[in-house]
Amino acid sequence: MVLRHNGKNALAMFLSWGLVLLWMGILFWFSSQPATESAQLSIGVMEVGRRFVSHWEGIGILSFIIIYHIVLVWVVRMKSHYIIKILLFLLFLVMSLSAVYVILRVILPRVDSFGIFQMNRWVIHRYLRKYAHFFIYLFLGGVVKNALTVSGLKGWKSIGLAILLCFLYAVFDEIHQYFVPGRMPLVMDVIIDTAGATVGIILYSSVNGLFQLIKTKQRTVSLF
Repeated sequence: MVLRHNGKNALAMFLSWGLVLLWMGILFWFSSQPATESAQLSIGVMEVGRRFVSHWEGIGILSFIIIYHIVLVWVVRMKSHYIIKILLFLLFLVMSLSAVYVILRVILPRVDSFGIFQMNRWVIHRYLRKYAHFFIYLFLGGVVKNALTVSGLKGWKSIGLAILLCFLYAVFDEIHQYFVPGRMPLVMDVIIDTAGATVGIILYSSVNGLFQLIKTKQRTVSLF
């Protein structure tokens, strides 16, 4: 039993750090693209986004139905007190309604008033790249924190080390861009990357803490 347990831990560590290296490799590949190729890729993403927004009603409803059923099945199959299940499902509904409110009352009116898709593409391209920096490092922060947690490092030490690793990689990535045609290292990108990674690390820690709390509640209920 001990050998089997150790084998599972070793496999989990291998897969977790493998995901970290894979994502870092993807970021390195993106950064290795010359400026002209990178710009064309961003413009292609913008066109996909334009088509998505133009059909947002159907896509949004379909996405909500799929996510709704996934969450509902997950909550029903949870081995926990029914009150916890109800609270989790209500939390999901509140978050969904909040997202719908933000889209309808905040995002769409601004898109309509600013005519964002009629703006200069290079202006959108600039902001798109900054947002992309934030979110790709948000994911990196999450997978790094997961790898550290699986490796047995928890608490504030794992959070601090995860932030440090993501920061160092962001610095390395910007230095690497110095040698790519048309690209240049920017301190602001390091700041955005580190901020995104920090948010990802905090989100992962919060969700993981919630799951640990649920597991503790489940053990308490099973004892009774």
